[in-house]
Amino acid sequence: MNLSRSSKTSNIPLLLAVLLVMFLVTSSAAYDRYSQNDDATNCRTCHGDYRSSSYTSLTDGQNWGNLHNLHRQTMVSGDCNVCHGSDDFPVLVASSNGGSGMEALSCMGCHGRAEDNVPGNPSFPDGYGAGLRQHHYVAGVTLCVGCHLDADPANYTTVGEDVLPPYFANPGTNHPNIPDESCNQNGGEDFAGAPEGLDNDGDDLYDGADNDCIETAVPGAAPVALLVTNFPNPFNPQTTIRFALDTAGPVRLAVYSVDGLLVRVLHAGSLEAGSHDQRWDGTDSRGRPVNSGLYLCRVETGAASLSRLMMLVR
Repeated sequence: MNLSRSSKTSNIPLLLAVLLVMFLVTSSAAYDRYSQNDDATNCRTCHGDYRSSSYTSLTDGQNWGNLHNLHRQTMVSGDCNVCHGSDDFPVLVASSNGGSGMEALSCMGCHGRAEDNVPGNPSFPDGYGAGLRQHHYVAGVTLCVGCHLDADPANYTTVGEDVLPPYFANPGTNHPNIPDESCNQNGGEDFAGAPEGLDNDGDDLYDGADNDCIETAVPGAAPVALLVTNFPNPFNPQTTIRFALDTAGPVRLAVYSVDGLLVRVLHAGSLEAGSHDQRWDGTDSRGRPVNSGLYLCRVETGAASLSRLMMLVR
């Protein structure tokens, strides 16, 4: 393809921006914030000023208005601590003060999944956001591979579209507009007039078009948990959680603090009918030891859930 001199010249700013992004990726650990100095770096290189009065979606071409206000006022009902730390800037993509009753995950609360932050992920313990990185990779933006091997689908398979992001699973208190269904069957992810929700698992398939969602929508597919127990209890530093299912199907086993915050997802996926054992070593989703105290293990099947209190004594 031949380009005129004027066409080549007009592409220089874009080329410089891409080179700058590549430099930042290769010279730093990762994109830990939306932009470096409130300038056109990191995520802002492509997605623009987060506080701009007019944002045009790169997915559907629609004008979403002010992204900051859409998130702050509409999605989290004015709870700034969901995304912000002690200062308004920088906005870290995986760390915040934590909203009311929510984990301090910032962007990763809705755009990442705890189930991807596991030792089987080559980017562990930085596996939050694997689906988001693969979404960009499939779209042709492959820069993230420089720091995160899980950005390439060939290196890691993310959990399915049907697995809830942390804030979907636990929206905390007074956040009625946070989505609670990642397959988007109730339209909860359709903000700002968007015709589809998030590509949570990065395979470029959205909502009901994703086989993960089609499979989980089959009536009567969810098993029922018949019991849940753990031994030893109290324990230090690990315990075995035992539960039984009446039929095969999708199951989520997770540990929560007594105030409802997700500590760690131990299993998410299909299991056969019968008894199952799962060990918990007293660490959170990032592999850090948690404090002594009471914790709740919960088996969720879609049809119902069962919980049990566990006591960790260090």
